[in-house]
Amino acid sequence: MHKSLLDGENFNQNQINNNLDHLDKGEFHFFRLTDHWVLREAESEKSCKGYLYLEPRKHSESFTDISSEAYKELGVLIEQGMHWIERNFHPRKIYTVTISEAVPHIHFHLVPRYKEDVKGLDYLKLALGGLLGKS
Repeated sequence: MHKSLLDGENFNQNQINNNLDHLDKGEFHFFRLTDHWVLREAESEKSCKGYLYLEPRKHSESFTDISSEAYKELGVLIEQGMHWIERNFHPRKIYTVTISEAVPHIHFHLVPRYKEDVKGLDYLKLALGGLLGKS
């Protein structure tokens, strides 16, 4: 199953199957739902337009928990997410990060950066913490 949601069709959490119970609750714009992954917008509290999450549909706490089939989809989804961010928001840079400490499951952050004032790890600390634009 490869349901493309790049048109911005809305799905709320109740419309996504029970294998996604580990994902954040609430309504999101899902961009891509595959057999193994969900590519979706981050919640608005992140205060970063174009910020995306890439999360496995099956709860996985380690990269060794991810199947070979899921790995085959991973690169394509990162590429699609990057192109979507670039096409719609034109950032100066897009960071791809996975830490999986605050939320104990594997997930990737695709984080656009728009300004030149803060870069690298300092920017990511603000973006991941939802602190961009807050003093």
